[in-house]
Amino acid sequence: MSLSATPNTPLLEDERVLQCWQPQLTLFSHRALMLSFATALVLASLGYLSIVQWLIVVPIFTVIFVIVFDDVATWFRCRDDRWFLTNKRLIFERVGAPEENANLTLDRVDWMQPWFWWSLRIGFSAGTATVIRFVPRPREVRTRILDAKAAFEDAAHD
Repeated sequence: MSLSATPNTPLLEDERVLQCWQPQLTLFSHRALMLSFATALVLASLGYLSIVQWLIVVPIFTVIFVIVFDDVATWFRCRDDRWFLTNKRLIFERVGAPEENANLTLDRVDWMQPWFWWSLRIGFSAGTATVIRFVPRPREVRTRILDAKAAFEDAAHD
């Protein structure tokens, strides 16, 4: 995402925004299609669907997954999320729900695990975890956070 986005959270002294991420509708859509594709594939392999039925069922399953499994609510809840990586912190802001905003210094990030091609799970030293949802190239996001964390820890030791 663009560096033109700035957080509402006040930046600390000598802190600068390195990167900003927000959910993308295309990744949300890809996830829904993948889930319906996989379900239809399993049903076809078990002999419940022919190829023609399979082609008809995939779009139907996509709608079912999006509506029945509350994926639409998930999208509407997270579509305005913003994740800011600074040289000192990881800042989360939810537009319209400032009470959910949070930030942690980079040294509190314990682990990160990309989840398919649409999310990055992050664990913190306090034993909590969160997910950056529907962001492109979560492995690249992980690398950027790790690089910023290493630079932050090096600066703390100097």
